[in-house]
Amino acid sequence: MDILQIVMPVLVMIILGMLCRKWKILTGEGVANMKVLVTNVMLPVAIFHALATAEYNKETGILILIMLIMLVVSFSLGFVLKPFLKGKYQRYLPFMVSVYEGGLMAYPLYTSLCGSENLSHVAVLDIAGLLFGFSIYMGMLGQVEDGGKIDVKKLFSSAIRTPAFIASVLGIIAGLSKIIIILLDSPFGGVYQSVENILTTSVTAIILLVVGYSMELNANLLKPCITTILIRMILQGVMMAGVLFAVHSLVGDSQIVNLAIITYMSSPATFSMQTFMKDEEGSAYVSTTNSMYCLVSILVYIILAVTIC
Repeated sequence: MDILQIVMPVLVMIILGMLCRKWKILTGEGVANMKVLVTNVMLPVAIFHALATAEYNKETGILILIMLIMLVVSFSLGFVLKPFLKGKYQRYLPFMVSVYEGGLMAYPLYTSLCGSENLSHVAVLDIAGLLFGFSIYMGMLGQVEDGGKIDVKKLFSSAIRTPAFIASVLGIIAGLSKIIIILLDSPFGGVYQSVENILTTSVTAIILLVVGYSMELNANLLKPCITTILIRMILQGVMMAGVLFAVHSLVGDSQIVNLAIITYMSSPATFSMQTFMKDEEGSAYVSTTNSMYCLVSILVYIILAVTIC
């Protein structure tokens, strides 16, 4: 029942998105407009608030640095592994084997395992994902989607103009200065919280709706999706071992932190990727792969739950 409480809302919204496409409740243009709303307004606000209210200390800095290095390494290895995925979806492999879905998968699964009072441990890991994901990762995805070669100058230019990346930088500045924490403790805290809630409450539902709308269950997608899942599982297994070793060496051994790392790195690639994609076939491949990978996350959760009980 605990697993169903976590997974069912995700499945319901994905299925609803699929039905919206099948029954023509939503059009491609309407979904494209939803993506613009999410990427330019709702997601940046959510990112800013998450980073502005995070706790920063020496251990946090070390964990963020370890995760950033791991993300760069896994993303780079994705380009090396491209020959293992034949066909037109090969260009998406680096994006599919790196970055994680924290908010919709890792957070609730970890909370179920360790309690909401320990959620900060997995949230710290996600800071690196936000910084990398909404700068280099999404910037390069945009260039790949446009069919061009990777241009470092254009990548930097697009990153500093991306609302999500700007929100990440401002969120960290606000987090280090604790200005939002102070605001939340002031008489205006309720006002800020109300505005933030109304701007971000629907972001999860919309992203999952877009994932479902883009998803296609057909035989042609089955092979590339399964191949991608296997490659991600193997690569993330190696990366996970490296992160655990680095954390144990530099921060110390803690079961709570170990569970956070394993749960977080067992989640699928970020669902937010969907809101940045333009190619319909590529979007279907990404949506289907991520949805199928949720089964891997649930299996890891079950193993961890049995192990610690």
